[in-house]
Amino acid sequence: MEEKGRIGIPRALMFYRYFPLWKVFFEELGWRVIVSDGMGKRGKLIYFEDSCLPMKLLITHSMDLKEKVDFLFVPRIVSLHRHFIMCPKFRGAPDIVRLATEGTVSILDETIDHRTKKDSMLRSFLKTGRQLGADEKEGKRAFQKAEQFLYHFQKGWEDRINRLPLNQLFQIDVPVPEEKKERPLRVAFVGHPYNLFDTDVNKDILSSARSLGMRIVTPEGLSENEISAQVSDLSKEIYWSSGREIVGSLFHFLSGGVDGVVFLTSFKCGIDALLQEFIKRRLKVRGGASIPFLVLTLDEHSGREGLTTRLEAFKDVMEERKSNSRIVT
Repeated sequence: MEEKGRIGIPRALMFYRYFPLWKVFFEELGWRVIVSDGMGKRGKLIYFEDSCLPMKLLITHSMDLKEKVDFLFVPRIVSLHRHFIMCPKFRGAPDIVRLATEGTVSILDETIDHRTKKDSMLRSFLKTGRQLGADEKEGKRAFQKAEQFLYHFQKGWEDRINRLPLNQLFQIDVPVPEEKKERPLRVAFVGHPYNLFDTDVNKDILSSARSLGMRIVTPEGLSENEISAQVSDLSKEIYWSSGREIVGSLFHFLSGGVDGVVFLTSFKCGIDALLQEFIKRRLKVRGGASIPFLVLTLDEHSGREGLTTRLEAFKDVMEERKSNSRIVT
């Protein structure tokens, strides 16, 4: 198929969950997908507005792409769940990018809101497809293929995060190698996808964890039922879908099956700040965590050395606990 043009996707926010779907959809319609480079190449963060680091990175990556593509893809994500909503920054993301780029590039910003219609994701992509000259039949075929690809991609996620270099996690054509050595510690890393997998946010902490002998698991491997089981007895509903997923995942992992749990949060993230207080209170009621639990707060001033030092200390705590458990047994 002849290339129709270029669509830029900023390496930020929900890129770290849905990029395989986005890439396949646009390529099926004949468009070339261009992804922004990491901060390691650009080296300078653009401070367009006072927000959390992940949002600043969205602006920085969008500015990196604006002169290289025909369109920027920045969907307006209001809700990905029938009863819950996303953080407000996702709703305003296209507007902020449009202001930052000063109208120099066209933005594909159709709304995704599952509260209004169950198939909102499909409808959003069909509208996007029409903007790119595709009819409904072409759009549906492209979306179905993309959705199927995402499903298979996610099934192999734990192997990818434990076997591939982190800069290749979303290079979807890269084969996953065999496991070279066994790692004695199984550790859950919980947080927003962009905190977990964006190395500009977390300073490549997952690579540090792997080098310390930790096998990583993340919420991507949990079902909706497993998350719901942990939040169903709360006295008050968590209406932020990301917050609900984080709390449900944390308490699922804290109930067993792993040697430790790490919660990665963003400085200036209001949702994360509230969640930390909520988690502390619930753990206090339960008498504390039954397994080692570490909270790491990230911003543009975080350094890899400091994060690695805390991770090394956390490893010592987990190993001591395992050793004591074997003695008691």
